[in-house]
Amino acid sequence: MAETPSTDSPDAAEPTDSPVDSRWWYWVAALPAYYVVGTVVGFIVGVAVFLLALTGAATMEPAMGAPMGVGFGFAGVLVLAVLLAGVGLLLSVVFPLAIYYDATAVAEAPGSWDPDPALYGLLGLAGLVAQPLQVPLAVYYLYKRHGAVGVP
Repeated sequence: MAETPSTDSPDAAEPTDSPVDSRWWYWVAALPAYYVVGTVVGFIVGVAVFLLALTGAATMEPAMGAPMGVGFGFAGVLVLAVLLAGVGLLLSVVFPLAIYYDATAVAEAPGSWDPDPALYGLLGLAGLVAQPLQVPLAVYYLYKRHGAVGVP
């Protein structure tokens, strides 16, 4: 006869210590992380394009004797730049919704911080036009959220 597992056993899954049941903050945190990664990768891509232009390898003239692989490398750099731009656009569009829904969840939970979801949502929406606004807003929001909820 098999024993039924008890919920009091140490092997049972422990509940999270956060009173907020929202995972929208992942999208909020993805925006500053993207900008850090995008800045580093963008710098590397910029240096690569500069070197390709400086050496003339990007022109693919037969007189240059550039191997065909250099042209594919340039195309790869271009594809990477377009991919980074697409991810950035997606994160920028989702950000106002994410910060609004997460601020709503934090405001409904018991705690010391009561954020205004409409204000954060509107500031996130304004960040679509004034792009540099979204990153500091996300960092500030996550800082305040951590102080009140403990996550992230």
